[in-house]
Amino acid sequence: MAGRGKEEEGYSVEAQENMGVAIEEFKESLIPIGSEEANKNVFATIKIMVKGVRRRLVDLGNVDAPEGPLKIQLMIFNKEHIPLIIEQLKEEGFKPRTDAGSQYVKVDVPPPTRLQLMDVASDVDRRTKSCIGKINKIRSNTAIRITKAVENEFIDPRTAGIANKKIEKNFIKYETDAIKAGMLKKIDILGKWFSPENEREKNLMAQINKKKKQE
Repeated sequence: MAGRGKEEEGYSVEAQENMGVAIEEFKESLIPIGSEEANKNVFATIKIMVKGVRRRLVDLGNVDAPEGPLKIQLMIFNKEHIPLIIEQLKEEGFKPRTDAGSQYVKVDVPPPTRLQLMDVASDVDRRTKSCIGKINKIRSNTAIRITKAVENEFIDPRTAGIANKKIEKNFIKYETDAIKAGMLKKIDILGKWFSPENEREKNLMAQINKKKKQE
């Protein structure tokens, strides 16, 4: 089986496909993240005293913002908890409102602070690192498989070398894609407060700005 042609090498093709899937999943995970997340996170810290037990507001209902980031809507699971929730929200400085018999509580909130938005941007950073870790694992696992394939003479060393070069090239490409996608999301979240955190981001920022000028 030794000496199979390089066109029959499927390791790098499979790795590229798996890396591509990881990137697409990462990009999709970024779509719902935005300034409304910052406001929703505020409600995650609020606790309500229910029958002598302090319970998190997010355990008593769903926090959503269907009409925009400054209009929070709470869908409370048990209507009996609504008076307690409204009382606590007022203590927190909010002006909650609800209609009689409704299980919804609506709260208008101010624009998120820089600190709140930075927290959301940190979540993007965590997701970006996780994605890069995933494609790095694909790279290293495939390299191990290629080494074993050479040992078992499924492919020759030359073909293995070509496969590893392709995988390395694709890793760099997808790693850059992940960093760029995360950075664009952070720009969207932070606006004027965004600044590149490292040389890689600075270079990508320069490329983005150059492309904008050309358009």
